[in-house]
Amino acid sequence: MSPAHNADTPHFWFGEWLSDAGLHDALAALPLHLDRVLARPFPLDALLGACDALAHEIAAGGAGCDALLRQARLALAEDEAREMMQALAAPLRRDVLEEKLRSELGSVRPGVLERRYPGRQYEAWQPLGSVVHVMPSNVLTVGALGLVESLLGGNLNVVKVGARDTAFTAIFAGLLAERAVGAGLAEYMAVVHVPSQDQDTLARLFAQADVISAWGGEAAITAVRRLAPANARVLAWGHKVSFAYLAEDCLDDAGVLEAIARDICRLDQQACSSPQTLLVEAEGERLDTIAEGLAQALARISPTLPRREPDMAEQAEITTVVSVTEAEQALGLTRVIADAAGQWRLLLDQRPGLRPSPLYRTLWIKPVQRAAIGAVLRPMRPWLQTCGLAATRASFPALARQLLAAGVTRITRPGEMIDSYTGAPHDGVYALQHLTRRVSVDGPGSLADVGSFAQFEPAPMLAPAPGTPILTKAGFQALGQDDTAPTGLLVRSGGSSGQVAYSRFRWPDYARQMLETSHGLVAAGLDPAADRVMNLFAAGYLYGSFISFWTILENLGVEQLPMAMVQEYELIADQIIEHRVNVLLGMTPHLLGLFVAQGERLKAAGCIDKVFYGGEALSSAQRAFLTQDCGVPLVRSVAYGSNDAGPMGYQCEHCEGSVHHLFSGLQHLEIVALEEDAPVADTQIGRLLLSSRARSSPRIERYEIGDTGRWVAGDCPCGRRDPRFELTGRLGDVFKAGSPLLNYGRFVQLLDAGFGYAGPLQVHVDSAGATTLVRLWVDASLAAPAADVAEYLMTHYEELGVARHYALPTQVRIETRAEEEFLRVKASGKLRHVIDHRAASDH
Repeated sequence: MSPAHNADTPHFWFGEWLSDAGLHDALAALPLHLDRVLARPFPLDALLGACDALAHEIAAGGAGCDALLRQARLALAEDEAREMMQALAAPLRRDVLEEKLRSELGSVRPGVLERRYPGRQYEAWQPLGSVVHVMPSNVLTVGALGLVESLLGGNLNVVKVGARDTAFTAIFAGLLAERAVGAGLAEYMAVVHVPSQDQDTLARLFAQADVISAWGGEAAITAVRRLAPANARVLAWGHKVSFAYLAEDCLDDAGVLEAIARDICRLDQQACSSPQTLLVEAEGERLDTIAEGLAQALARISPTLPRREPDMAEQAEITTVVSVTEAEQALGLTRVIADAAGQWRLLLDQRPGLRPSPLYRTLWIKPVQRAAIGAVLRPMRPWLQTCGLAATRASFPALARQLLAAGVTRITRPGEMIDSYTGAPHDGVYALQHLTRRVSVDGPGSLADVGSFAQFEPAPMLAPAPGTPILTKAGFQALGQDDTAPTGLLVRSGGSSGQVAYSRFRWPDYARQMLETSHGLVAAGLDPAADRVMNLFAAGYLYGSFISFWTILENLGVEQLPMAMVQEYELIADQIIEHRVNVLLGMTPHLLGLFVAQGERLKAAGCIDKVFYGGEALSSAQRAFLTQDCGVPLVRSVAYGSNDAGPMGYQCEHCEGSVHHLFSGLQHLEIVALEEDAPVADTQIGRLLLSSRARSSPRIERYEIGDTGRWVAGDCPCGRRDPRFELTGRLGDVFKAGSPLLNYGRFVQLLDAGFGYAGPLQVHVDSAGATTLVRLWVDASLAAPAADVAEYLMTHYEELGVARHYALPTQVRIETRAEEEFLRVKASGKLRHVIDHRAASDH
């Protein structure tokens, strides 16, 4: 960025530091800048990454943030400056910002046009355009956080701070831009130091604003409205009044008074949510007793919390208010209880009402009658914010209803009035909804297979950092061992090695992945408005497939029959015919078993239009069996995914065989060479490595999922920009063959345990029509009859037992071969363990 920031160049102007004269000239070019930048897609992922990087640097006291700390020291004492910096880091974390997007706009990608299933319309949150922020000078972080908040909505922002304010916000914008180099984020941010008296410059700024977001008191907001053009919306964030409320059933609770004392002392009542009045359901001597108890709590707590001294004007206001209150004591109306050292003061007033406080640990105490809550609060309704309500279970619900009806926008526990939670509304609104607009699109019929417009845009480049090691299966399981990590869903994964493995998903991550998969299923040919779907995936035993597709079909609003993977094929066919089901979703071998047993009957009924299979690819023979023999017009992958890595790919009408589009919004895919960690050349076959964009816990980067594949060159005729890849088989000794995952090593163990066989073993996987054949090549040293060996394996190998239990079309054959017939690796002469002939026949 050039030139550098200094006293002569105080303005950060979309990536450059300008002088006052430079700012004057730049204002003339602002309209063209707005038109150019707002026409682009906003770099939301870059913003989230930059904020997260800055948050970690601030929390760690990184040298890159020294300039921010120096600016903070100009306005605050050393301890306050460091405390403020740490407080700034937390709301900038990526997970916090994503939760804010989810809470306020319903999605971590709110700007993407997504389908309102089962209808044909699309909706999204779009930026309002150009936002000019008029920031207060009393809280340094408001400018920085207000800028980030507006950027989350995709807006272009000009932040106006006072001419005598520090450069904190401007330097913050510069640091944010530096951490998003190449993404163009700087072109959405400007911070100018302009005095409120410079009406000409303000008028020029306001003239280009779609929205003016202003902070301040009534006089300041009025001045902004007066200068704002008629076409600009003014968002006012003015001063608010908060109070504590002590119900009659809590008058004797000393813990409540301790909590209220903490609320008074924390931040010296500088937050809008700090209590300025305590309303008590008592009067007379009882009110005096409450005040004395609170004074005792303040005497204990006040010395333990840092105290900020008021300036001369603020101290003068405190002195005036206390003096007037003391004067009224002679009338028996008031009483002042003050700390001898002047650290705090309680102003007891027997007259009802709500009064703003001069702050700095100064609190009004007033009586209230529950029936009069509305009348007492109504005069302050436009300014009401938080109530710290102390009440028991018996009275809390009714009191909360009365307070909210009177205008309160937030009720908390005493002692936690200035605390909040991620995604909380502010002043009764979601700020992001005030900084965005909801748009809708109803497109042509050719978009019937489109669920999200993001599929037609280049995927954000969020590749793993250089040097990130490959994550193995064992490494993935180690990630999931931390039971303290935030999670929402635990499912069973793998099991091919004989040891059960598990995979964890946080609920927000799960929801995002299922929504993306919903769009993928529509791309594959599902019609949410017309189809009637039977879900035949496996349920129970911690399996994830059935519940995942339950969620996906619920997202689509399609009619679903939750049959699950039951073994009664005749019952399934009965229900399909009775309810005129036209779409089946399920595991490949179970679907094949259904059509082997009931295919003629289902074909005669003529109701199955679409079959979406998952878990295992179809061979060309199996596909021909479904389409030609059983008369199913559309047979396509339901999705490519796994319990551990999540959804990875989807098909469109132009994806043949095992070709899939990548779920670019969820995954970053690398294909590396089979023998080294280097990208494959062109369309060579390699190992698939997945880095999840939608997995916050555990984080997954460069996960080797055990499959091989290759890139598909060229653009897809469907127009989607999600890259295409083709699956070419499993890697190593684990494979799929019409059943749950099988392991070469497990066959070796069983043949040794059951028959003492120690000779060579080679697994050949093939298909004959709908049937999957697992042919085990052995030599003559295995003396037992082939049928007996096959039966032993079907009985003792649990996963093969599952195939038998569900009558899946899977057969195991034992074939004796001469030594020279076994296939070996040419370079080393080593025995090849698994040869999948299905893949060879399809490519």
